[in-house]
Amino acid sequence: MSLGHNMASVSEHFNAVEFACNHCGEIHPDGVNKELVALLEKLRGHFGVPVAVNSGYRCPTHNANVGGAKASQHLLGKAADVVVKGVSPNDVHAWADKANPNGGVGKYNTFTHIDVRNGKARW
Repeated sequence: MSLGHNMASVSEHFNAVEFACNHCGEIHPDGVNKELVALLEKLRGHFGVPVAVNSGYRCPTHNANVGGAKASQHLLGKAADVVVKGVSPNDVHAWADKANPNGGVGKYNTFTHIDVRNGKARW
């Protein structure tokens, strides 16, 4: 893994390493998705607190290990599972539902899934 490359800033508040696979440390071959980063910056700006990316890009091995969907947007580098400091996943999901009308939004007990797929998906 080229740590220098992954430490590169991809926006005002995010570095590439935050989107790297938790298994192998690689980022998607196309780099960090700019549309996803822009959406996460909007999320951070709306709530005014840090956004932690628990899971960004997943290599096929990691996606299988965590039971991810076979066609997961994480495999494409278009998804992030996030926690917004001090904000419930319900509130993050409600915001993302409106802010990301043509992408995916999923609500979980401890985090919110946000992706920039081409097509609306909700769970």
